Amino acid sequence: MREKGKTRGKSLHELRERRKKASTLEVCRSERDAIQNELKKNENDVHALLNATPEIAFLMDQHGVILAANEATANAYHTTVQKLLGARVYDLIPPALALYARTKTLEAVDSEAPVRFELEWKGRFLDHSLYVVKDENQQVTRIAVYARDITRRKKMEAELHRAEEKYRKIYENATEGIFQSTFDGRMISVNPSFARIHGFDSPDELIRAVTDIGKQLWADPQRRLEMIHLLRNQGSVENFESRMRRKDGSLQWISINARIVRDGQGKILYLEGTMQDITRRKEAAEALAESEERYRTAIEHSNDGVAIVNRNGRHQYVNRKFVEMFGYNAPDEIIGKPVTLIVHPDDRERVSTMNQRRWRGEPAPSRYEFNGMTRDGQAIFIEVSVTGTMYRNEPVLLVYFRDVTERKLAEEALLRSHKELEHLNRAKTKAVHHISHELKTPLAVIQGNLRVLRPKIETLAPDSSLKRILDALERNTQRLLRIQRETDEIFEVSQEVEVSVLTDEMELLRERLDRLENVPREVWSHWGALKEWLSRYSTGSTERFQAIDLYPFVRMAVETAKQRAGHRRLEYHVEGENGLTIFMDPRVVEQVVEGLLKNAVENTPDGGIIEVTVEEREGRMWIHVKDSGVGITEENQRYIFDGLFHTEETDMYASRNPYDFGAGGKGLDLLRMRLYARRFGFEISMKSRRCCYIPTDQELCPGNISLCDHCKTPQDCINAGGSSFSVSFLADRKK
Repeated sequence: MREKGKTRGKSLHELRERRKKASTLEVCRSERDAIQNELKKNENDVHALLNATPEIAFLMDQHGVILAANEATANAYHTTVQKLLGARVYDLIPPALALYARTKTLEAVDSEAPVRFELEWKGRFLDHSLYVVKDENQQVTRIAVYARDITRRKKMEAELHRAEEKYRKIYENATEGIFQSTFDGRMISVNPSFARIHGFDSPDELIRAVTDIGKQLWADPQRRLEMIHLLRNQGSVENFESRMRRKDGSLQWISINARIVRDGQGKILYLEGTMQDITRRKEAAEALAESEERYRTAIEHSNDGVAIVNRNGRHQYVNRKFVEMFGYNAPDEIIGKPVTLIVHPDDRERVSTMNQRRWRGEPAPSRYEFNGMTRDGQAIFIEVSVTGTMYRNEPVLLVYFRDVTERKLAEEALLRSHKELEHLNRAKTKAVHHISHELKTPLAVIQGNLRVLRPKIETLAPDSSLKRILDALERNTQRLLRIQRETDEIFEVSQEVEVSVLTDEMELLRERLDRLENVPREVWSHWGALKEWLSRYSTGSTERFQAIDLYPFVRMAVETAKQRAGHRRLEYHVEGENGLTIFMDPRVVEQVVEGLLKNAVENTPDGGIIEVTVEEREGRMWIHVKDSGVGITEENQRYIFDGLFHTEETDMYASRNPYDFGAGGKGLDLLRMRLYARRFGFEISMKSRRCCYIPTDQELCPGNISLCDHCKTPQDCINAGGSSFSVSFLADRKK
């Protein structure tokens, strides 16, 4: 029993122990569950904390294996948190970025200090922060990684940088000077233009050198004080002008815009603004003012009347001469009055019509004449010149008036005299022509009888004085015949001159008729008939124009001249080339070339040289005829193409024949050439140098180089003087 009791007691003890242990175990289990719940709660709090931030946050070991991560990290790598755990972060990014990140991780482990860096990935900028995590032995076992998306900030920084760069360039490249300065006269900042305006090489140089703006930069420091006073009262100033000094001491005009800058409490910090160099503008304004004053003075003292007329046809300004011209006492009597005030009633409608047409933009003559009227009613002749201009920002007419009454009266008198002279000239021409015609028959009879008498006298009395008388009669008969031929030639050229003058006057009349409206057709029909009738008295015609190869044509003319001057000992040089074609009446070209060659032969002494050149230059065909003759004095060169001009006295050439040296002639060939040139559109010119050994017309050339006391060779004669005539035609573009 005792044994059973002991056994039962032992069992009860064990049971109590077991119950005690069970109770303890239950307590431990409860504590464990509480701890687990707390841990779970803490873990959830941590996860909530990590997931609450949009930033990437994860924990990794030193090899980059992710141990923990938030949702933002999973979203960044486009996966889930569960799949991220155990993955190597370096395998999730490009190799180049992985290498850079691994380097930064090692840097953090080695330094055991936070490391920060930025990476660009998939168009996003991430700001990374690495923090080492140590164990209980203070050994780095893990790294906490935080990454924040700073893409927006980066873009804003870039935009800010671009804006700053933009405004920096504006600031540095502005043509205006930009400045900030204190009120006591020290510079805070200036841009390059400000430095350049004041003659400094850079803003830094100016800021270092200028310590008192008023004394060093302002020509008149008082002007700066005036500007400061305005700034204090108004807060800003615009277009404040003053003279300022440059670094080299020279003065310039400056225009300033400035304002006061204050802080939040209204306290003045500094003043800032811009300034511009207006020296040229001021000088231009001063020059303009001087010019206006100069022109005003010139107009006021002009010998012509000057008026400004507005769109309403009224005078806005008249000068002193205008007032005097029309017999008024002061400009006030005319200003504001209509322009017809000074126009004779007979011409008022015409003048008003022209002014109205001009204001409408229709054609109107800029120069014309009208009958004016003075204050006392006296009629005067007025010539006006009109042009449009601006006056006080309004379009006006600027009109110049000239009293031409005396000229008109003189012209009328001259016209009467001209008509009388024309009448006398026509009478003289008719008389000369009549005398020439009347001489022709008697001279022919005398010449015929002399030819009959000569053989008889030579047979009857070969050595008698009758033969000498007969020689004198024949010589003078030849002279009279030559005079009769020259008279005919003068008459023909006079007719051509008259026709040329009439043709020019007809063209001027045609221009005036063209300005009229509704000219009847029969007027133009009669006009054409009149021109055709006049053309009968002119040599040459455009209807006979044809292509002429100039070089062969000139060579043939030279050969003809050689034959006609066969008794002369001259040398001819002809240069040119075939194919230089003009379009002209051959008869006109023939007379021009023959006339130039004849003129050269008659002015070149025996033994001399005549050079003829045909060339193309600047789109024109040229003929040059150069002689080594005596040349023409400068005084006579002005009249060489006027006709009836010769370089020798009549007694010297009266007995000489064409192509003889010094035959001279009347200059009719050159006059005819000038008429042809005007009529057919070619040009003729002359250069001449009088022989240096016989500088005047009274000194004679012996006519032969071998007899000259000064020249021994043809080149000597060429060097001494000579003439060159040139004719140029338009090239024939139809060939």
